[in-house]
Amino acid sequence: MLSCTILPSFANVTKISADEAFKLALNNNLALQAKRKEIQILEQEVKMANALKNPQAQTNVLMGSIGTSNASQAGIALPIEIAKRGVRKKAAIANLHLVQNQVRQEELNLKIQVMSAYFDVVYMKSVVSILQEREKLFKNMKLISEAKPKSSPNYEIDKLQSDIKHKKQIILLNKAKAELLYAQFHFNDTLNLQDSTVMYDTRENSLFEDHITLLDLKLPDYQTIEEIAMKFSYSIRIADNNIEKSEKELTVAKHKVIPDLNIMGGYAFSGDGKAQGAYVGGGVDLPIFYTYRPEIKRAKIVLERAKIDKLSFENKLKYALKEDYNQFKYAKENMAYYKDIMKESDNILKMSEKRYANGQTSLLNLFIIENAHQEMINEYISAMQVYYQAYLDLMHNMGHDILLDDTVFDDL
Repeated sequence: MLSCTILPSFANVTKISADEAFKLALNNNLALQAKRKEIQILEQEVKMANALKNPQAQTNVLMGSIGTSNASQAGIALPIEIAKRGVRKKAAIANLHLVQNQVRQEELNLKIQVMSAYFDVVYMKSVVSILQEREKLFKNMKLISEAKPKSSPNYEIDKLQSDIKHKKQIILLNKAKAELLYAQFHFNDTLNLQDSTVMYDTRENSLFEDHITLLDLKLPDYQTIEEIAMKFSYSIRIADNNIEKSEKELTVAKHKVIPDLNIMGGYAFSGDGKAQGAYVGGGVDLPIFYTYRPEIKRAKIVLERAKIDKLSFENKLKYALKEDYNQFKYAKENMAYYKDIMKESDNILKMSEKRYANGQTSLLNLFIIENAHQEMINEYISAMQVYYQAYLDLMHNMGHDILLDDTVFDDL
């Protein structure tokens, strides 16, 4: 198959592998960098949650004759939270853990998006390559039709039909080239790098290359996949974090009922200067008019919902894993069959082309054989697409790329 790099010539084109593309995005993707800032924000919120109440400077100065027999005061009031600061900090830490796992999920999602966009480029390169081969074939058929004696049967019809086929093929090829350009720009948009002067392209020129590592995917048995998913799925970890966060927030709500203290003290003096000394005082916030019951009840409902959400997701995850695994399994098996059929179909097409050139078969029969061959090629690369997408779906649901880290099996 032909090479299909058709990014604009003015661009600085750099070819990279799928793994290199992901590493580039992981380190430089602008949206991911912004998402990671949320962790830094919440680290500050943990410190904010652990803050002590600031003291208040207080004074009251009596004016006039009343000040000669009564004391004016200047002192400090210190609000003291009872059993609130610690649980508030734990709730903030639980929220931090939630966002940390959400960021890791975003990193995995980005990898899947980059790999999907990468595959789409290679897929469209394959389509363009196929159509280029067909354009050559139809051009050759047109030349053969024109070269035949004008007295031969159906000369004009064959000539017109082959000319129409060739022109329609050029139209389809141009459309495919436009779609390839779209896929290449979408790939770079998915990378979302600050330096837009470099356009990145896939290292592979088509899906028909020998020993293409992009499709060299081997998975363990289903049971192992399910075990990995239950242990490593970021969605499950996030569900656990939501439960932990809800539990801490329930504790925070319950502790709001505990009265806070206000301790006051300072210097007291009379207006005539004959009396002076110290004063102390205190106060308690009493939850009488508002007992925080709605907040406690709401926190309990949120916690119950978080627990149900986790159970629901685990059930759905197992079904999704089964669907993805079977898609992958049967698509891989179909690819092997299509590969064998492709060789046979290609031989039939070449023999039919020679027979038409020698006047042993009609142009219509050659068209039928060529269309059947084209349909077979389309089914073959579609099977590749299903196969690769099933792998990406498994990776998403498992929360781990086991092809890149064999140590995962040691942790099961």
